Amino acid sequence: MGFQIISGLPIWFSILCPLIGAAVAAVLYFRNKTSGFSRSLTIFLAFIRFLAVTVIAFLLLSPLVKTTGSNIEKPTLVIGVDNSASMVASPDSSFLRGKLPEFYEKLKSGLGKAYDLKFYTFGQQVAASENPRFMESRSDIASFITTMNADYYNRNLGAMILLTDGIYNSGENPLYPLRNTMYPVFTITLGDTVINRDLIISQVSHNRYAYKGNSFPIEVKIQALEAARESTQLVVSSDGKEVYNRKINITSSNQVFTIPLFVEAGEPGLKKFIITLDGITDEINTSNNKREIFVEVKEMRQKIAIIAASPHPDLAAIKRALENSNNYEAELSMIENFTGKTEDYSLFILHQLPSNNQSVRLINELIQKKYPILFVLGQQSDLSRINQFKAGIALSGFNKSSNEALPALNKDFPLFIITKQMEEFFATCPPLISPFANYQVSNATYTLAYQKIGQIATKMPLITFGQTAEARYGFIAGEGIWKWRMQNFVDNSNHAVFDDLINKSVQYLSQPGEKGKFRVYWNNYYAEYDPIEFSARLYNEADEPITGPEVKILITNENGKEYSYSFNSNDEVYELNIGTLPAGLYSFRAETDPGTGILTKTGNFVVSPLNLEDINTIADYRLLKVMANETGGTSFRPEEIDNLIELIKNREDIKPVVYSKKRYTDLVDFFPLLIILILLMGVEWFLRKFYGSY
Repeated sequence: MGFQIISGLPIWFSILCPLIGAAVAAVLYFRNKTSGFSRSLTIFLAFIRFLAVTVIAFLLLSPLVKTTGSNIEKPTLVIGVDNSASMVASPDSSFLRGKLPEFYEKLKSGLGKAYDLKFYTFGQQVAASENPRFMESRSDIASFITTMNADYYNRNLGAMILLTDGIYNSGENPLYPLRNTMYPVFTITLGDTVINRDLIISQVSHNRYAYKGNSFPIEVKIQALEAARESTQLVVSSDGKEVYNRKINITSSNQVFTIPLFVEAGEPGLKKFIITLDGITDEINTSNNKREIFVEVKEMRQKIAIIAASPHPDLAAIKRALENSNNYEAELSMIENFTGKTEDYSLFILHQLPSNNQSVRLINELIQKKYPILFVLGQQSDLSRINQFKAGIALSGFNKSSNEALPALNKDFPLFIITKQMEEFFATCPPLISPFANYQVSNATYTLAYQKIGQIATKMPLITFGQTAEARYGFIAGEGIWKWRMQNFVDNSNHAVFDDLINKSVQYLSQPGEKGKFRVYWNNYYAEYDPIEFSARLYNEADEPITGPEVKILITNENGKEYSYSFNSNDEVYELNIGTLPAGLYSFRAETDPGTGILTKTGNFVVSPLNLEDINTIADYRLLKVMANETGGTSFRPEEIDNLIELIKNREDIKPVVYSKKRYTDLVDFFPLLIILILLMGVEWFLRKFYGSY
């Protein structure tokens, strides 16, 4: 380490400092010959004053001390272990079950002194851990690599060591995030590449909803490996009763069956169907012979009325989205031609209405009869009449002008699940033509997307939902939503995300609205890895939202196991996130007492199982070798750990990095120097007083 004294003033000014110190000392001690001090004491006191004044004068130059040092950062080795269930699904799993700690110890003893070892597990999520449990239901290798690239950005990341079978069933191809990496990846090939005898229910396709008395389709895809000349039985059961049975004869060593079947929907409610395959001789893995699906049986198919002020491309986009679902029957008509009975419909979608007196009469009738409505606002809408309906939104200051409004997604939207695909969809949607006005929404309103004008995200709603004490209402504050459906096709070659958005919106609005003083909101379906979230609202006798009383919820699974929780209050809303739950059918009972008696709310929901890890258990060594080769690394078997350690030690690109550090310190802030000055001047003062001077 070195140091240097620098100043913002010319360096020759420092020559004046001792001259000033000498002048002050000389004037004080040598001009007056009758001070009474001895010669030696006079010289000593003058020297002390000289030092003190010189230092003070030098500090007036604002000197800085520049120190230069170095810091050595050891190269980091990231060790990631695949924590998914497929890692221990094959017979060749003894290394992971018994020898992984020994593998870790060899890495630490061989590389721990010269390298900084960091241990992680990955699957559904990335965690800093040396103790994998191999129970996660997804394997996302790309996410782990992306996370490490972000965490060690601008750090001395020397290499990555991956212990995995190469099977990924979530996220992108792990080769993609490796394209721009500057470090080598060493892969440890685990798992079994041998194809064993196995029957796999690889995919089950079905509708989430069915209607009482109807038969609904289920499509089961089965893969048979190394099972030629065997036979199995496909059985579908519900409530302990067999509803479908079929014998399957296998004729080749790798055969795929796609079996369409129909099951009759029984009584309304959430129903669980169990699909099983009988095992065959010497089958290694039987966990993938069973699948569970959940179907909600409803009373009848819902009719949706789409009524418009005039023809518009939005109408076809919305109607086609609804027709692609088996749950809805959509009827389209212009306002002047609508002659249907309002009681025949579950929901009314009003496009650019109200626009005339006939539409106002219809809307007043719908609100009076408490029917749910989805308003699509546009340039033909008579916005001055919207406020009269008291449907949760009010507009003012409208001067018949409009904005091009992009959707800014509200990721905290609680009314239905926002998928990753939907987030990506909203990021690419073209703008809607939205009325330029002042928007005001009620407390019982939830906004799915706000208006983004250019690059400015506003708090004006673009898509919002809410409810009054009577019914549910929704607003799309702009026309041109047909462009969203087209953009969805451009991006994905299908309309799946747009149709899902419309169907979820209609599903929420067409459900019976929450009424009463105590209201609870939840989703009917959750994926196994999704957090289970609830929200609730409580109103006093004056219909004012309150959050003082405690709200509790008791969740019960199919086996009678109970989970008890309490909601957290947040402003005017109660919220609860209980994390994940095992797959299954659950019921709940929420309860609170606002002081006027106990209020309760009951319901049920489904946690859908993920069986991704059972579908493919054959290790992909080819992918692991390509990942290593693309980054300048090497692929090893677990028993070749000594070769891996030796290779890392001999690589010239995995070395420590020396960082030079410069530090500037203002001498005025140097505390020891202040102490020295105080001592010098204190000693001088003491001696002068002691020997009788002033």
